[in-house]
Amino acid sequence: MTRTIAIIGGGIAGLTAAWHLNRAGFRVSVLESAPRPGGRVGEAEQDGIRFNTGARLFYPFSRPFNRMLADLGLADRMIPVRGLGARVDGPAGDWRIELMPGLKTLMDPGLGWGDRLRFMAYGARLLASLRQANPDDATSVPGAGDETLADHIRRHLGPRVLDRLVQPVFRGTRSQDAEEISASFFATTTPFMLGRKTVWVPAGGMNALPDALARGLTVLTGTTVDRVEPQDGGHLISARNAGGALRLTADLVISAIEGDRVAGIFAGLTAADRAFLSGVRYNALGIVHYRLNRQVAPDMRFFAGGAGGTLSTWQQIPGNESRGTAPQLYAQLSPEAVRQVAETGAQDGMHDLVAADVRRLFPTLDQDVAAHHNQWIARKLPVFSPGHTRAITRFLDARRGATDGLYFCGDYLSQPLVTGAAASGARVAAQIIATHR
Repeated sequence: MTRTIAIIGGGIAGLTAAWHLNRAGFRVSVLESAPRPGGRVGEAEQDGIRFNTGARLFYPFSRPFNRMLADLGLADRMIPVRGLGARVDGPAGDWRIELMPGLKTLMDPGLGWGDRLRFMAYGARLLASLRQANPDDATSVPGAGDETLADHIRRHLGPRVLDRLVQPVFRGTRSQDAEEISASFFATTTPFMLGRKTVWVPAGGMNALPDALARGLTVLTGTTVDRVEPQDGGHLISARNAGGALRLTADLVISAIEGDRVAGIFAGLTAADRAFLSGVRYNALGIVHYRLNRQVAPDMRFFAGGAGGTLSTWQQIPGNESRGTAPQLYAQLSPEAVRQVAETGAQDGMHDLVAADVRRLFPTLDQDVAAHHNQWIARKLPVFSPGHTRAITRFLDARRGATDGLYFCGDYLSQPLVTGAAASGARVAAQIIATHR
């Protein structure tokens, strides 16, 4: 019997699941509330300012993801970015940091010889863990998920490595505090970064991936799902779009929305499912983008120890006439400033909050700015706090035996990366293909 499958959420996890299932011959529909698919992978434009909706690059270490890129015809459209790094401004000076750790990392003048020796010994242990660690699966090194990243780094590498190398990167790239997240992401991805110098950005922008995945699929954009209920061996989906209320049915349903939203939409969840989902949380991200009326030199820096005031990341992005992009400034709020915005509901006033720090970095802002845009991403990344990876394992193990026709995917169940979201979607598709074809 041909199974009809509804996928709630058209981000990368949902689109990847749909792409695999469609190729296997299933009838799949994707329901996405936004005007276009992609979720936190894509691009938008406001007042002549182009910006990403979330992810800014792809790491090249996921073999399944790379195979999918090849099958989609995107492999030869990946632009390599080599030697990506930034200057870190600290209270007592500045230093250069490499985003892909290697020999240059050891040359940080702020590290002592003891720090360097510990770093080399730890690097050797990470390389030895390559057979166990999976960069798409944060549960693949279970013990790392039981302690904070800060404790993990202090224990293995020392406080200077934490302060100079780890904390600035996590605050600057992920808006996360090493004192709050577990070491799972670090332990499962760093072995695949050591000694490598290249990341990828798609030619033509981040929309390239969701557009390629959605090609040939039935994707109902602008469709908000309010409720999914079990009914007669299948599922009744209550939704709405610009045309009004919709009632759809499907044999199987895949939840590909953010984990903290699931319990509010899906009826019939078990108490264990609800207990797990109630513990899923995300960090927010605030960015103020500025379009300039003059060219700028490229610059990227992170801030340590509050040196940036309200900012954790600063970037000057030159304009590109061939792509039709104007010069821009990128001002990312610090985790502390993000919390302040969330508590006060001042998402539309982020420019006012960061303006003094932006002017300190770019004194001619008022005369050179043509427009600015406040970007607030309420759910940027799932927070893998200590204990979350073990909770994921228990949840997925229990769901393998479920017979309710519900499936779950998303980066909160795998790895908080684009490749992790894709891997989660592929996992669910493989499970359905094996069970229902």
